[in-house]
Formats: sequence, C-alpha cells, structure tokens
Amino acid sequence: MKKFTCFALSVLLSLSFCIPAAAAEDYGVIYDETEQLGSESLQHAGEVTLPALTEQYGVDLRVDILTKSDYDTVFDAAEGIYEKYGYGYGEYHSGITLTLLLQPYKDGYTLAEDDWCVYLGGTDENLLYGDWLYDLTEVMEPYLSEESGAWSGDMDVSAVALSHAVNMMAEFVEDLFGSGDGSYGMTEESFEQDAESPDSILMNYIFDISDLLPFDQWQELEQRAGNISQRYSCGVYAVLVDDYEDYGSGDVYDVTTQIYHSGENSFGMGSGQDGIMILLSMEERDYAMFVYGKTAEYAFNKYGQEQLEGCFLGDFGNDDWYGGISHYLDACDEYLAKADAGHPVRANPWWGIGLMVFLSCLVALAICVTLRRKLNNVRQKVQANEYITPDGLCLADSYDRYTHTTQTRTKIEREGSDGGGHTSSCSGGGGSGRSGKF
Repeated sequence: MKKFTCFALSVLLSLSFCIPAAAAEDYGVIYDETEQLGSESLQHAGEVTLPALTEQYGVDLRVDILTKSDYDTVFDAAEGIYEKYGYGYGEYHSGITLTLLLQPYKDGYTLAEDDWCVYLGGTDENLLYGDWLYDLTEVMEPYLSEESGAWSGDMDVSAVALSHAVNMMAEFVEDLFGSGDGSYGMTEESFEQDAESPDSILMNYIFDISDLLPFDQWQELEQRAGNISQRYSCGVYAVLVDDYEDYGSGDVYDVTTQIYHSGENSFGMGSGQDGIMILLSMEERDYAMFVYGKTAEYAFNKYGQEQLEGCFLGDFGNDDWYGGISHYLDACDEYLAKADAGHPVRANPWWGIGLMVFLSCLVALAICVTLRRKLNNVRQKVQANEYITPDGLCLADSYDRYTHTTQTRTKIEREGSDGGGHTSSCSGGGGSGRSGKF
C-alpha cells in the first residue's frame, strides 16, 4: 500500500511541475503565455522568418509574451530569461529579444506603456553599443503603445498588432545587417518612412482580424483610408473577422452597429461621429454596412448605399480581399467628394420622368386605336355565317383557302437559385445601412 501511495504521489508531483509548461504556446521562437495571440502570420514568423534570419546573420531573434514575472521590471525579466534559457547565437551568444509583460483584464490581457522592451544580449560590442536600438524601438512602438488601442483587452486585435510588430522587427534586422558588413543598412530616408507619424500606420481604419491581408497591402489600405477620412472628416472603416457572433449579439448588422458604438474603440469623426463601416464575417460569409452621422448619410443615402456595395461585393465574393477593400475606398472617396461639392450620388430623376411619359403615350395610343376601330365598321368577316342575310345566302363564286394554324404555347418556369449573394436595406443603431451575404 505504501509503495502505491508513493507512486501516486510522485505522479501527482510530476504533473504539477508540468502545468506551468503546458500553460503556454510556442510558435517556433515565439513564446506566448496567454495562449490567445496565435495566428498563421505569427506562427510563420516564429517557425520560418526569424529562424532564417538567425542563421543568416548570426543573431538569435526571439519573442516572449509573459503574463507573470518575479522580476522588478520587464527589462530585468528579459535579461533574466536570456541568461536562464541560454538565448544567443554563435561565439558571442548574440541575440535580440522582444519581451512583453501583459496584465489580465476580463477574458483577455492588456499591455501598459512601460511593460515591453527590446533587449540586446551577448558579448558582441558591435551589437551592444550600436546606435540603432532606439530606431528599432521606434519602428515597433506604434503597434505596442497604449495609444494604438490594440492592447485594451481585445485579443484578436492584439494578435494582429503583435504580428505586425514582429514583422517590422524582422524587416528592420534584415535591413540592418543586409549591407553585408554588419553596419546599419537602413538609409535615413527609408527610416523616416518607417517612422512616420503613428496615425499613418496604426490600426485605425482597416481591422484585419482574420489576418487575410499581407502586411504591405494592409499598410497601404490603412494609409489610404486614413487619408480619405481626414480629408472629408468622415471615418471610412473596414473590419474582417472570423465570426461576427464573437463580437456582439443579434444579426450581422446589429453587431456592426455595436462595434461602431463600442466604448473600447473610437469610430467616427467630429462631434457627430460621422463614418461608414463595412464588416465581413468569414464563418457564414455575412456582410453588413453601417452609415452614421449627418455628413455620412448625406453622402451615402439609401440609393447610394445600394450602388456603393456593387463596387466591391463581387470582389469579396471571389475572395479578393485587397481588391474589394481597394474598390470600397475608391468608391467612398468618389461619393464623399461629390457630397462635399454639393452633388451627392442620387437616383436619376429623368429615368422616372421618361417612364411616365412612355406610359402616357402608350395609354393614348391604345385609346386612339380603339376609337379608330369603332369608326371603321366595314371589314372582312372572319366566320362564314356572318355573310348570311335574312334573304338567304347567294354566292356567285366560292372556294376554300388555307391561311394559317394558330398554336398556343405556355412556358414552364423552372425553380432555381440566383447563384450569388443578396443584400437588403437595414436601419438601427442611430443610422442606416445594408446587410446580407457575399
């Protein structure tokens, strides 16, 4: 009995020691204690991109996301982990690590301003005392700062921000060592482009939660959306998610209005929070458009909304995410420009007038034909008995002539599907819009 008790106790103890290791995810050289930040892009970076750069340039590249720490600061944690787990590559144990210390918040985690750092390890003086560490931090800061709004507890948004930060880290390292002599390979001009004002590169307008867009395409669309929004003081947004039901209650239109009015985000521009948002949900291919505010509804009325979605829904139906959002932004730019000039997109009134004139002429023609027939009472008979008079039938000559055969055909309609998405108008949330499938 004692032997069994000792064996059971040893098993329990061994399991208890395994629990901390199981409460984390590893994506190659990326360690995630939250288990909520994984994505295909992040996994590819951790298993392919960063290891390849490590082998190519001899610098160990790693990312650690922590939820608890026995160290005083995140920098101390980064240094301690580097030494404890033997990070580093080559003779000098050179390495660069990105370390984040997240705090629990509701069902997710938040990141404070001072709870992340870039750490340089090893004994290579050229690496340790280079003047580029500040530049690397500046390049990654837009995705990791509190101002980005990406670390307020929504782990899907945080996952996208982390993926972009890691990609920027990889690009920076490749530029840094890409010159071949170990010197700082980025030119001053290229760095200025990467270190633009935060508004130009933060996730303020295009929210690719489903991670469908490559970074360069997302960044281009983000900048275009920001430019359009700033020029017309009307926010232009696009949100791509896996399943809209994860973000609210009701149908896809209801959830879109809830996201727009969410206290955790700041959608809309000006005192009226003017803006237009489209949401695409990949699970069941649901779609919604929401227009809010006087300026936005002036530019995108009911007719305009229906015409607008025709510019991009076909692209989304073919899984062309970049093309769809690009055409959406182009159309929004055009609609807002026309509204700003006082000529918003509206239905053509001449079409209705032309239709009424045509119908009036048709009715008048029918009346004229009817009156003419009444005046012309001498005409060829169609039946033989119409030629019989009270005095009898008297024919000087007679013959039979075959003229024609009349056949009546009725088309049998077949049931079928239209084979495409369908949408309809919606209202609610203080604005208006459309929803359906794509």
